[in-house]
Amino acid sequence: MSFIIKSCGVSDITDIESAINFVKAEEDDSLSNKEAIIKFLNNENNLFYVAKDMGKVVGYAIAYIQSRLDTTQNMICLYEIGTLKEYRQRGIAKNILQYIINDTSNLNIIKMWIPTNISNKAACALYKSIGATESCEKDEIIFTYRY
Repeated sequence: MSFIIKSCGVSDITDIESAINFVKAEEDDSLSNKEAIIKFLNNENNLFYVAKDMGKVVGYAIAYIQSRLDTTQNMICLYEIGTLKEYRQRGIAKNILQYIINDTSNLNIIKMWIPTNISNKAACALYKSIGATESCEKDEIIFTYRY
């Protein structure tokens, strides 16, 4: 299998819609919203990547570049990554992560922050496979407040 990975801009809305409507939708009830996609892409700190196999979107990642107060360097938050179920265990997610690292290497980045659940063994193995390290304190929790 040969797949390509690319960073998406406004001209790639069709690929982003496919990522949301087909790949992301396998895990939740997401539907794309063209206006929201354009708003997202118009912020230079928002990043969207897709992986395609023979023209079909088979994976994606969403990341954010974040400023820090303790250094002039930025960090990246990997917000979400996904692969179509039938394409998992083929190295697509790992290649997307490597692409993000290479694509952002000239952006004065100090680290990539990657939240996940300890129970998500596949995600933990994926992040370790690219050289990411887990927190020594295994008591982190993420709260969400919905407006």
